[in-house]
Amino acid sequence: MSHATDSSSSPSVELLIEQLSDASAQVRLHAVEALRLQREVSALPKLLPLLQDPDWWVRVAVADAIGELGDETTAQALLPDLQHADPLVRSSVTLALGRLRHKPNFETMLAMLGDDHHWVRYAAAVALGELEDVRAVDALIPLLAGDVDYLVRAGAARSLGRIRHPKAIRPLRRAVVKDDNELVRADALEALRLIWNGSPGEEA
Repeated sequence: MSHATDSSSSPSVELLIEQLSDASAQVRLHAVEALRLQREVSALPKLLPLLQDPDWWVRVAVADAIGELGDETTAQALLPDLQHADPLVRSSVTLALGRLRHKPNFETMLAMLGDDHHWVRYAAAVALGELEDVRAVDALIPLLAGDVDYLVRAGAARSLGRIRHPKAIRPLRRAVVKDDNELVRADALEALRLIWNGSPGEEA
């Protein structure tokens, strides 16, 4: 009896995969989230194409799911789409690669910081924070100080907080005082808190 109740309360994997191609973005989003929560690695081949979904929220959810369910093979399959003509596809693929936390992608992520589109630069800044590689600090600091887009600056601040290198303290202090965007100032302040609480090093 309990088995029947369990199966009726959650959609089957087959149904969820079918819903990935539903006309409704809300249905697709729900299906992606359900597959992620159920940790259905078998769904990865069906999820990968949704990194090019027309709905932004679906693409972000897919990037999350791939980051949790994927592996090195998945990362290699994503690399060609970093050159996709659509910047929103490039950004979602970049986020997915960051969430996979695959260190060999570091140089690739670093190059994406120079993309013409702010969404891609933002995704690359966030992805580098996911990798938590101290080599990214010298690339993120100029982004925090000078990118024209406030979301990119905020993403750089958050990633500097994740990496927790004391070299970022002075640039983050400047951002707290001088950046004209409230989100950037708040993220820079939170990054400082993380560094002060988590790094034993001295300020550079």
